[in-house]
Amino acid sequence: MSLRELIHSDIKKTGPTTTLVETAQMMRRYKIGSVFVEDGGQYIGIVTESDLVRKGLTKEVSPETPTRSVMHVPLLDIDVEKTPIEANHLMHLNGIRHLAVSESGKIIGMISVRDLVRYFSNDKKSPLHAMTDIVKPLTVLVRRDIQTIDSFATAQEAARKMDEKKIGSLMIVDEKRYVGIITETDLVRKVIGYGLSASKIPVGVIMNTPVLDIDLSRTIQEANEIMATKGVRHLAVTERGEIIGILSIRDLIGMISIRDLPRFFSNQK
Repeated sequence: MSLRELIHSDIKKTGPTTTLVETAQMMRRYKIGSVFVEDGGQYIGIVTESDLVRKGLTKEVSPETPTRSVMHVPLLDIDVEKTPIEANHLMHLNGIRHLAVSESGKIIGMISVRDLVRYFSNDKKSPLHAMTDIVKPLTVLVRRDIQTIDSFATAQEAARKMDEKKIGSLMIVDEKRYVGIITETDLVRKVIGYGLSASKIPVGVIMNTPVLDIDLSRTIQEANEIMATKGVRHLAVTERGEIIGILSIRDLIGMISIRDLPRFFSNQK
């Protein structure tokens, strides 16, 4: 199967002089995590939630700062005739969640990590389904080093910690209890999108609560279904009712890539 059946041809785009606030508002309006940057009829880069958080909120740049100051260049693309597993490897190896898709050198659409995980979840021959033979497969994926931040900490402090740890979420604690979760999406849509001061607003005000969770004994497919249904990229993982780690959609594509790399490289010879 090629990527042609999975791509989004309705590309959301902005200009290099569009402000960060306007870009964040676009992401909130369309419920997307990236926007292509177009100039002179050509796509010159991409702005993602991670870019806005790590290059914007960490420094608390002006809401009127132009998009070109935080966009990622060059725009990484993959040919439409490539396979989902090849797109997955490219995302994993480059640490990204969105890819431009091209045909004959021209950008015709984009694909996200959500699209790939959804496809692998439905494909009975995918590496994702191969993991169902593992007892408690979530144990392979869960990250037990839970990164936390106090509910009274600021959005800017949260952004800086996410940047430092290279992660997309933090568990919120209050009196040593997990009371919520804050993600890059929250910072973009609820802080930048409203032009709020990241150095003043506490994360307890914008966190998601209660925390969505899944028991360690459940399957990868069930985890993916919850993420897709709820529109989230992170789940708390519980054991005997206690939160013991975090699972992210990036962990899923990472494991798929690692399991398939030997076959992938063999096919490239």
